[in-house]
Amino acid sequence: GMVWDTLDQAFTTITTSRQVLHWWGEDPDGQVLGYYYKWSSDSSWIFTNLESGTFYIPIRSELDVFSFEVKAEDDNGNIDNTPSRIVLPIRNSAPTISFRYFSNPQIANIGSDTTYTFPTRTFNWDIYDQDGNETITDIYYALDDTCSTCWTRLSGNQSSLTLTGLTPGQRTFYLQCQDIAGAGSTIIQFPDTTAVGEALVWIVKPIVGDVLIVDDYPLDNQNNTLAWYASLMDTVAGENEYSIWEIGDELPYSTTDVTANLNYFKHVIWFAAYNNTAAANDTYNAAEASLLNFIIGGGNLFINPIDFEDTTFTWFPLDSIMTLNPNGRLLPGKELICDFNPELDLSVSHLIAVKVKGFWPDESEFADVREIYHMADPESGDGWQGNPTVCSIGQYQVSPTELSGKVVILTLPLHDGYRPKLNGNGSSIKLFQYLFTEEFSE
Repeated sequence: GMVWDTLDQAFTTITTSRQVLHWWGEDPDGQVLGYYYKWSSDSSWIFTNLESGTFYIPIRSELDVFSFEVKAEDDNGNIDNTPSRIVLPIRNSAPTISFRYFSNPQIANIGSDTTYTFPTRTFNWDIYDQDGNETITDIYYALDDTCSTCWTRLSGNQSSLTLTGLTPGQRTFYLQCQDIAGAGSTIIQFPDTTAVGEALVWIVKPIVGDVLIVDDYPLDNQNNTLAWYASLMDTVAGENEYSIWEIGDELPYSTTDVTANLNYFKHVIWFAAYNNTAAANDTYNAAEASLLNFIIGGGNLFINPIDFEDTTFTWFPLDSIMTLNPNGRLLPGKELICDFNPELDLSVSHLIAVKVKGFWPDESEFADVREIYHMADPESGDGWQGNPTVCSIGQYQVSPTELSGKVVILTLPLHDGYRPKLNGNGSSIKLFQYLFTEEFSE
């Protein structure tokens, strides 16, 4: 075959570190069993019975020269003593880095061009190098400034970073990678005004108070429901003594961030949508691992899910559920009874025009579970029998001597985006006053 071992000829074609090579051999008095090959960077010959191979050359500089030798072995064990040789000049390829697809908040999901986070934010990325990803040795990140001393080094195989303790205010995150030959990728950043569909501004919010209101109702465009909950917390927790998290349509990409957001607080008030269209969805199901971690870690959760079809809440196991109003209407005047304190009784104040659930907790899963509200005795035309529970409080056994935080579930809507729904017997604020003075204060 052709032997190519003159540098003059080789330099007419400078190639990349990925090489696909083919070879062949013949034996006039027998047959070729296989081949031995060796790169100039190898210390020993390697046997193969193939006649081609794809190789990634370990280039360590911007331009380098490598040679490849191959020799045949026949069925008598004789080895060709004049290997064929090819010389290849190889140019290093610069690596690339990009944020993981959809890992940064999308304007369509957050309903704004500004994304707000608490002081924890995780970034995820993918790297690529034509010379092989193993040649990427360094990843560098910077916050707010790309000065020469502003960069922090990470290992080349790291694919995510969780920033904690971020200072409140408008922030920018910069990221770059570098390969073993010193070639750097272009710098990427978040936010990036050229990234189509992504948030344009990132603002870190301070942690205020020990109560978090979670707005999981993206269709509440005027934020009437959020304003109502905020007014409750003004009274119960104190003005400017709580924080707000508006989720939008999608949770943060990283579960780490969801868990961190909850764990900044002692008490979480999470309200879901009164009703959803196909274009919107509650996110509490996707957050269930973080919610359970929060409760097990001692946090207290009040959650008001309306539109659910199964009993798979890990943070509040249910034995069974029933639809209270199969016709989708629950009329004003229907009463929610609190057996241990009639002053807490609630009443439907405006038509509830969505299907709502009664439930039976799976008591075997709890260390302690108690009913707060059940429906009053059914009247003519009501769709339930007996007195199904609509609000319960539970705790889990974390260790032989320790209980979890408390979780409260209420399955009738407190607000529909326009008006409160359970204010027919005084304001439903009394439920929260009870929870914060009696249950969440222990």
